[in-house]
Amino acid sequence: MSQWSVTILGVVLLLLTLARAAADTDDPLIDFIEVVLPFVVGIGLILGGIWLARTTPTPRVRQLSKWTLGGGIVGVAVNLWFVFIISLEQAPSGEPVVLNLNGAGIFMTAGVLLGYYATGLQAREHQLELSENRFRALTENSSFAVISIDETSTIRYANDATEALFGYPTTDLVGEPLTKLMPTRFREAHLKGLSRYLSEGARTVDCDGLELAGLRADGEEFPVEISFGEYVVDDDHLFTGVIQDISDRKAAEQQLRDHTSKVTQLHEVATEITKAASKEQVYQRTADGTVDVFPADVARVAIADGDQFVPAASSDHDLHNQCQPVSATLGYAGQSYQSGAVLRLDDLTDTRSAAQSPLQDGGPQPEANPAEPRSLLSIPLGEYGVVQAFAHEPAAFSERDEQVAEMLATHVTTALQRIEAESTIRRERDRLEEFASILSHDLRNPLNVAQGRLELIQMTGELDHVDAIDRALDRMERLIEDMLTLAREGDAVGETEPVALRTVATQAWNNVATNDAALEVEATVQIDADHSRFIQVFENLYRNAIEHGGDTVTVRVGAFDGGFYIEDTGPGIPEDEREDIFESGYTTNQDGTGFGLAIVKRIVEAHGWEIDVTAGRDGGARFEISGI
Repeated sequence: MSQWSVTILGVVLLLLTLARAAADTDDPLIDFIEVVLPFVVGIGLILGGIWLARTTPTPRVRQLSKWTLGGGIVGVAVNLWFVFIISLEQAPSGEPVVLNLNGAGIFMTAGVLLGYYATGLQAREHQLELSENRFRALTENSSFAVISIDETSTIRYANDATEALFGYPTTDLVGEPLTKLMPTRFREAHLKGLSRYLSEGARTVDCDGLELAGLRADGEEFPVEISFGEYVVDDDHLFTGVIQDISDRKAAEQQLRDHTSKVTQLHEVATEITKAASKEQVYQRTADGTVDVFPADVARVAIADGDQFVPAASSDHDLHNQCQPVSATLGYAGQSYQSGAVLRLDDLTDTRSAAQSPLQDGGPQPEANPAEPRSLLSIPLGEYGVVQAFAHEPAAFSERDEQVAEMLATHVTTALQRIEAESTIRRERDRLEEFASILSHDLRNPLNVAQGRLELIQMTGELDHVDAIDRALDRMERLIEDMLTLAREGDAVGETEPVALRTVATQAWNNVATNDAALEVEATVQIDADHSRFIQVFENLYRNAIEHGGDTVTVRVGAFDGGFYIEDTGPGIPEDEREDIFESGYTTNQDGTGFGLAIVKRIVEAHGWEIDVTAGRDGGARFEISGI
């Protein structure tokens, strides 16, 4: 209803004007002024009321109605005062007093104009107050710092988050220059840029997501991101910026860059490891590459050998010479090797102090030696061993380093497996060449003998050549049997079990045609071995002794610390031939195949043992098998 109050007042004024028009006066000019002018005002109020009803909020129209009504009342009061106080004194007695309406219309018009201005000003102030309240409610509850500055870069407003971010109370910041919150190197450029923008309108920086450095009250610099805007309030040109600490984001970005760089370096290291021609080269390149990829001061590679770790390589060759074998089940190396997982320790001081200091009751611990490593990254290399990276700084390695370490381990184990596969392929190729040599040479000789003798029988009919043919065929059969032994069994060894040395030695002796030869067993020890393959060792060594020592040779079997021996009383083996006797096909006996000792060596090495040949107590051949 209040929206139409101005219109209603206009209608009332119009009706009063028409009533006034009915009262004719003698002066047309006065009639025109007192009738037409209020009429125009009334029409204006009617139209203005309709316009206000459509464009102006109800509270403001209500205020305008009050101002208009007040203007009308003032106008009527003035008119009455003029008529009844002043005009009555001059009007003849008995004549009617004419009510003057143009004064009321003028005051009503004045009320409308003043009310429109006053209510507009109030509405504006109210809107500004609401806007400021919303702004404060938004900024005070924001986790980001919000700062407003003027054209002189003076801080006009700062929210509570600013204090948490920069360390200054907000009351101390208001009135201070913004340059107080930035490092010295940025201050001059900021002031020049602001001045240039205000004078030329040329913006030199992006106003959204600008990355700079902030300065805390304690002098610490930290990275910030600023998004700002500008606005004008009355005559003030203000700039408001939203500031957030991006230290965590920058740290994450730096970690990502470091990780990417490490992966790139790892690719280069992996390429070098892949090119390695031997396991020793793989170990050394792994140690050197670990120092290049990780923030390590030294790296060491240890290879699992039974229940021990044997030092294989180090990035520091002097330290490598000081390393000794250690247990493969103890320590951090053993822990990572047994679990197959990368182990990362941020500080070895506490562990070292607990292990070395007798004070375990909370008393003072010895100070850390700066030369000793503080951080450790232990990387298992599958079944091969571990590589350990040491750093003098605590917490030198990160979680991402563990991921890179796993990739490094994969490259290293792949390279080692490749070398083993290549070694196997070469060994098989060598065997094929041995077989080809036998087929082309050793089998050809007895075959030629048998064919030649057979031709003589056919030509002469004499059967004296049958014995030669039989010997040739027998040699061919032995060659084929030994060749099949190497081809089928190779280096393979099955499950091992404790076997008595005396029992195996005796059993093998019964399997060989010994004639008048004698066996003496001087040992009662037990050895973990593949029983069937172990017997083959003795059988071949027995045959070798009888072939070279004769039917009356004596063979002795005995034990020593860490191994056993088999020796005979034959002529022995010359010292210059001892390195050649284990080669396939090597023999000094025209009836021998040259494969017996080669088979012995492969079986011994397949068990992880070593075999050496020397002179026996009676000058014969002595084979010592050690490393058991």
